[in-house]
Amino acid sequence: MSLHAQSALTPAPTRDSKVVRRWSLPGDPHGITQGSDGTLYIGLAQPQAVVAIDPARGTIKRKVILDSAEIAATKELVALRVNAAGTRLFVANGSDESVTILALPDLGVVREITIEGEPIRDALPDPKGRYLFLLGHRLHVYDANGTAELRALGFDEPTAMAINAGGSTLAVFGNNRLALYDAKTLEEIASDRLETGKRVEAAFFAAGDRVLVALTADALYQIPLGKGAVSSERICLPEGSGPQIAALAAPQLVLFAEQRCTGGGAFSAAQPLVAPASLYGVNAYAVAYDARANFLYTTERAGYLTIYRVPRAPVTH
Repeated sequence: MSLHAQSALTPAPTRDSKVVRRWSLPGDPHGITQGSDGTLYIGLAQPQAVVAIDPARGTIKRKVILDSAEIAATKELVALRVNAAGTRLFVANGSDESVTILALPDLGVVREITIEGEPIRDALPDPKGRYLFLLGHRLHVYDANGTAELRALGFDEPTAMAINAGGSTLAVFGNNRLALYDAKTLEEIASDRLETGKRVEAAFFAAGDRVLVALTADALYQIPLGKGAVSSERICLPEGSGPQIAALAAPQLVLFAEQRCTGGGAFSAAQPLVAPASLYGVNAYAVAYDARANFLYTTERAGYLTIYRVPRAPVTH
């Protein structure tokens, strides 16, 4: 059921100078993404709903309930992704073992994909519009509309995936392994050990698709796709954060939230292949970057939606 709900969010007080605006958002907010028109889409686990929010006005434009409390469903809405055309929203529902596909901007339910016995942590649309990748106990490849499974890649227990902006390479992480696939043919083109000690929680391509960035609970890895050694630095991801805990703000600027730990600082940055910038001391579940406004949006399960100012991207030579 889709509802028009032009209701205003309640401002939340803050003394943080980096904060542009902060609102209370009840309902256990999880995944977040931004549509082509600037609308924010956020998953609320307790009402099992998706809300469309105008971040300039702080109003809820629409709301759709995916499952009622009377149904024994456990949709966690762990990740939300928008396709390149801006016409579909893909919602990975976690332990509910399903993905919901919504039409944009009206949030009408197009279909639901269920893979029994496999919690779905992420649902990643191919930027070329060929496939939809679902991250369960295996990596399932569907057609772009989610109507039929085409195959499952030969990779057991993946934990994170990423596809480059050009849509040519798919990276899959899991069990101290990194595999690269041709994103058109779905054939494996490279595989190597990646001894992280902990599971990779989030990943994406950076630096013009020349570097893979992978985040575990306590480290950020930079993996050159060519010459160069893998580098890492210590971080402290918020406990229980989702696959959207980091975002790329510029080709060489990686933004992520982390909990308070030894070292670090508010938007502290380093300067290797890419510059990781930490939003320190923020217990976020997910983040989304707005390139037009240069803002970082964060959801916190305690019940907040916050807009942060982003530092300027580093100058590279």
